[in-house]
Amino acid sequence: MERRFSAPSSDDVSPTGLARGATVEPPPLPPDMQKTLVVEEPFPSPGPDPAPKTESAPAGPTTESAPAPTPSQTPRGPRLQPRRRRRIRLKHVLPAWSVSLVVHLLIFTALAAATFHGAVESRPIDFDTALGGADRAIEEAPILDDPTDARADRLENPIEIAPGAATETLAADERPDIGSVLTGAGSASATPAVRGPAARGDAEGRFLALEGLKGRNLSSFSNVPAALGVDMAVSGRVGGDPTFGVSEIGDAMNQITREILRHLQDHKLTVVWLFDKSASMRDDQRVIREKFDRVTTELAGAVDPEKKAAGALNHAILAFGKETQVLLGKPSFDVDEIRRAMKDIPVDSSGDEATMHAIHGAVDRYSGLVGKDRRLILVLVTDESGDDGEFVEEALAILRKTRTALFVIGRQSVFGYPYAHHRYVDPVTKDVYHPAIRRGPETADVECFQWDGLYGRWDEQPSGFGPWELARLAKESGGIYFLLPSEEFMRIRQREKAYTIEVLKEYMPEYASREVYNQRRAESDLRQSLYSLVVESRDVRYRRDFPIDPAEQVSAALEEGPKATERLNDLLVVQEKLEALKKHREREPERRWRAHYDLMLAQTVVFQIKAYEYRALMQRLAQSPQAPSKRPTPELAISFVVDHSSKPLAPESETAKKYVEARRLLDDVVAAYPNTPWADLAKDTLARGFSVVLNQWERSPKYEERNQYVPKY
Repeated sequence: MERRFSAPSSDDVSPTGLARGATVEPPPLPPDMQKTLVVEEPFPSPGPDPAPKTESAPAGPTTESAPAPTPSQTPRGPRLQPRRRRRIRLKHVLPAWSVSLVVHLLIFTALAAATFHGAVESRPIDFDTALGGADRAIEEAPILDDPTDARADRLENPIEIAPGAATETLAADERPDIGSVLTGAGSASATPAVRGPAARGDAEGRFLALEGLKGRNLSSFSNVPAALGVDMAVSGRVGGDPTFGVSEIGDAMNQITREILRHLQDHKLTVVWLFDKSASMRDDQRVIREKFDRVTTELAGAVDPEKKAAGALNHAILAFGKETQVLLGKPSFDVDEIRRAMKDIPVDSSGDEATMHAIHGAVDRYSGLVGKDRRLILVLVTDESGDDGEFVEEALAILRKTRTALFVIGRQSVFGYPYAHHRYVDPVTKDVYHPAIRRGPETADVECFQWDGLYGRWDEQPSGFGPWELARLAKESGGIYFLLPSEEFMRIRQREKAYTIEVLKEYMPEYASREVYNQRRAESDLRQSLYSLVVESRDVRYRRDFPIDPAEQVSAALEEGPKATERLNDLLVVQEKLEALKKHREREPERRWRAHYDLMLAQTVVFQIKAYEYRALMQRLAQSPQAPSKRPTPELAISFVVDHSSKPLAPESETAKKYVEARRLLDDVVAAYPNTPWADLAKDTLARGFSVVLNQWERSPKYEERNQYVPKY
């Protein structure tokens, strides 16, 4: 039955469009809508009630009111409707939501795996390293050779000899086990070192041209070498340089003065000087003390008087060996006070160099001074790399935390080997000793053979780079590693070799953390294989000392001969492994590792010849023991030692082809990598010869007893 009623008046209509008092019951929900998600839609902003709207009567002649539609028939267009909550069926949303959840879980899982399994810049707790045996007893090798041997002069490209007094061959009782080499006359200092990279241009012009430093009041010093590795940002921030070659300590001091002035443009500065207390550092300390007067004079004229009055620049003096000693604890600008502190640096006779701990302790001691208006820089003066290199990451962490730049006045690292040696003559017995110092390697771990075919390496080939730990700290902290020249006597040879960074830049070591370095090495078949060969041959040695008693000499020779055959067979296998790596060598992107491969292949063939020659020597001694030229006395001890030589002993039928192959491979290294440590080490290998010789070693009977009095550097 159709129901009709009159349209309500405007007074009877609510703002919602429904008649006042009228209620509309919502229809019951269907079963599939009982569970819904509710999405809120915004209501109109509150305001005055709008004018009520009524339904217009349809056009026509009738005057009777139009029938009111039922709720289900009510038209929505003209009537004011309330904003209702829109209901969304859960079954339509759940599948998309589930897929999204699963996808995000997979993404977060992958990111977490990458975060926890990727290499991070942190100090490794433990790792396998060829340096693991570096803490063992070091070979003291007063090995002899024929003093008349001049084979170095017969090379087509002889090793450069330092100018000076007439060059002479090392005396027979002073030469190490690398055979006869030439050396120049020594100078006053006892620090063994080699000339660093050539100086690099004019720093003043470079700095004045840099963005962020233009117009600043820089030092007026001229002809100061500029750091090739400097990386300038728009703000003028100087990046670290691990290979800054200087011609003398004065040039390093001049560059440090520039760095101080650069810092003073923006903030106050405390310079902490950290000196190595080794006896070998006395000459360097004296020179720095003398040069410091010029530095202070330059700074006094360049620093604004108001800044000086406010203590804008001051200095602290510390020294270290096994422990760190404070010589001028309260930072001061008093030149006399600083000079006195530098004069008071004691000598540490322990031989221990806790370099990383000293750096960490020095920065930590003055870290409280660091703030918005003051910074620290640390100047380390040392000729070693230190004995606690495993703590390099802790030292770097505090340098980064305090934004402290580390400047190192140091020496070149030994190429691919941890040690260099001093030469010490006992004042009582006149015996010669060669105490070792740690100065290398230039990489996070050794990358080439640790023996020379007979014994542990004694070539002391310079690398052209600083020791890895200190070079890493200087680079990552924004400092500089200054490579000092060899103005001092070097035990094995004094060599005025100047490696330029322009040549060595293709051979730059990696300065990432050891953990990252190890991971990258493990990811390369070539690098990991070469390193495995280094580790496997780390402890390979032949017997050096032989008695003068004929019966004992025969017994020793019969025992050592078969060992040489075993080593020869092992070296033949090593050559096969290296030749199988040829394809990986061709794909290796780093020139440094390609050079390692080429040199190690050549050395392997040389070492095979050494095995032939050593075995031939043992066979000769077993048949006819060698007699000494004189008999021992209560004041003279005599024995024999095996040394390198160029005079063949083995049958030519066994070694002729190997001699040709070894020379060809070494010549290839010299030609492929000119003016680099690889080429020079190849030349050294050629110079000392591929054979062996039995030499007579004369010394005091108290040689071993007097060893306790040899200074530890």
